Amino acid sequence: MYGRYTQDLGSFAKDEAARLRLQEGDTPRPHRPSELLEYTQGRCAPCRVCALQCQRFLISKVGEDWVFLILLGLVMALVSWAMDFAIATCLQAQKWMYGGLDTNVLLQYMAWVTYPTVLITFSAGFTQILAPQAVGSGIPEMKTILRGVVLKEYLTLKTFVAKVIGLTCALGSGMPLGKEGPFVHIASMCAALLSRFLSLFGGFYENEARNIEMLAAACAVGVGCCFAAPIGGVLFSIEVTSTFFAVRNYWRGFFAATFSAFIFRVLAVWNKDEETITALFKTRFRLDFPFDLQELPAFAVIGIASGFGGALFVYLNRKIVQFMRRQKTINRFLMKKRLLFPALVTLIISTLTFPPGFGQFMAGQLTQKETLVTLFDNQTWAKQGISNEFEYLGILEAWHHPRSNVFVTLVVFILMKFWMSALATTIPVPCGAFMPVFVIGAAFGRLVGESMAAWFPDGIHTDSNIYRIVPGGYAVVGAAALSGAVTHTVSTAVIVFELTGQISHILPVMIAVILANAVAQSLQPSLYDSIIRIKKLPYLPELGWGHHEKYNVRVEDIMVRDIRYVTLNCKYRDLQQVLHSTKMKNLPLVESAESMILLGSIERAQVGALLSNQLSAQRRLLTLRQKVLSEDGHRLSDSSIRFQISTETSSGTPARPSLRKPLKPALKRVPSSPADSPPAGSTDHTGIALKSLFCANAGTEPTEVR
Repeated sequence: MYGRYTQDLGSFAKDEAARLRLQEGDTPRPHRPSELLEYTQGRCAPCRVCALQCQRFLISKVGEDWVFLILLGLVMALVSWAMDFAIATCLQAQKWMYGGLDTNVLLQYMAWVTYPTVLITFSAGFTQILAPQAVGSGIPEMKTILRGVVLKEYLTLKTFVAKVIGLTCALGSGMPLGKEGPFVHIASMCAALLSRFLSLFGGFYENEARNIEMLAAACAVGVGCCFAAPIGGVLFSIEVTSTFFAVRNYWRGFFAATFSAFIFRVLAVWNKDEETITALFKTRFRLDFPFDLQELPAFAVIGIASGFGGALFVYLNRKIVQFMRRQKTINRFLMKKRLLFPALVTLIISTLTFPPGFGQFMAGQLTQKETLVTLFDNQTWAKQGISNEFEYLGILEAWHHPRSNVFVTLVVFILMKFWMSALATTIPVPCGAFMPVFVIGAAFGRLVGESMAAWFPDGIHTDSNIYRIVPGGYAVVGAAALSGAVTHTVSTAVIVFELTGQISHILPVMIAVILANAVAQSLQPSLYDSIIRIKKLPYLPELGWGHHEKYNVRVEDIMVRDIRYVTLNCKYRDLQQVLHSTKMKNLPLVESAESMILLGSIERAQVGALLSNQLSAQRRLLTLRQKVLSEDGHRLSDSSIRFQISTETSSGTPARPSLRKPLKPALKRVPSSPADSPPAGSTDHTGIALKSLFCANAGTEPTEVR
């Protein structure tokens, strides 16, 4: 089963190298390469030779891993920073249009609704025209590709351009969409394009196994440069995209992700967005006493509730897609009007988030980044349920409403954003679902934290010290728990620590994430596995809870045994009977019905084409001519017709140098009398010729069917 080496591989390689050196020992080697001989003459000959050797050295070093990883991290950091800058500009333009029309509410509504609708429609149309493969997250496709399945057009330059431009427009519209999943796909495409470019310097990057390793590192770079979280990015990419992970790729992912995150934050400092390299959502929780042990049950409740919420989100997202596909009338209409569905969804969501309208009850004017900044705030918004005791300043005013308290605003925000995000992620544009789920989890954690602060207004008493409850810590726990439940990952805890820049809540975050994963994995598959099932990608997901008995199922328990097969000596009637009795696309070829030794397979369409060619009008005319011109005069009976595929070239015609020579079927007469039979020593070429038809390589060893 495992095979056995007859000789040690290392010693065999050494002996083979020594033998080759002995064979080449007779030919003297020049002291200087022939390419350098033209530079050895003249006054500047040493300089020319040195320059050429340096050029060769640099070109050879391009093949090193660290150079490739540096280029990958640098390109992805530039792409991430440029996209963030463009997205922030688009969002600022929407606020500028909304604020400049404050004298007329109707004009404000038109500007608030039209702007995102135009951007989403353009993103959907541009992606559909240029590369439809760029639609969606990209992580399900990367899981399939890393399993060894080849998906065409998913890692091309055209898809890269469509993904970058489409994602920028989609996120610039302000819809509840994310960028984490698409960035994994973008980084993978960047790695594939870099490998294709660097292969011009040598064939080192044409190795398929190496490209798969670089794709695994690129997935980590995508998350690292998206959140400036290299450690969490590596762990998240391993959990999401890999079913098994080679340890030799570990340092590649860490090196590239760290370099990419560093350049990404340096560019923010260079653009004067930050004073120094800090976390994206820096928090200022107290470090001396971040939480009390009596608060751990509340954190556990957040984890369990997030598990149910994550499973419900995956279920709702899948049901929306299935409903759109099963309704044939709606499906046919949307197939003709491809841009109508994204425009309609954007119109509904924009209308509900209009700030003077229903959006005033759910902080509709805040972007996702501003929402996270306010939710991670370490101040308590409400005390004893009275919201006006806290002075709302800056962007915190979005959570304050004169006719309701902060609890109503948070509940409305959670409920509305939940179904809006599940609906928005079904739009045919490049988008992810991690950030919307992350924001919803933070809002839920904030709601629990504000409730705890209202129940214990003076804080929790411990050793005559009073420590007030920090609702921002609950928001961090909720964000990690819900995002981990939707994606079935634990590394979201590490991502949260790198996003906030604090590790003070490590114990509550880990408890909540583990409980959320335990609940969600027992109810629904992850969001990415659910998308894989919807798209019917060739991928085998892991068995969930309650399916351990399936590990005992063997291949022989599910395989089909009574299949129709073709033997070497089958006749026309046998082939026709096989074609009429089965609908299999490929037919197995065995040596005989007694031995059942598998020789190969042939496609059903190819067999039908060969049979049609045998009984075509041209073949019948040729047979009649041969019958008239034959010397023996024997009649050609139907029972004496066999098939033979001529693979040998005639003696008068030279062989063509093509790699794949088309098969030439011909009818062969079978002698009807013993005198016409071939001698005993001759070889019957019928079986060999038919074997060459069905087998891609006739020289391979047959495999016995068991």
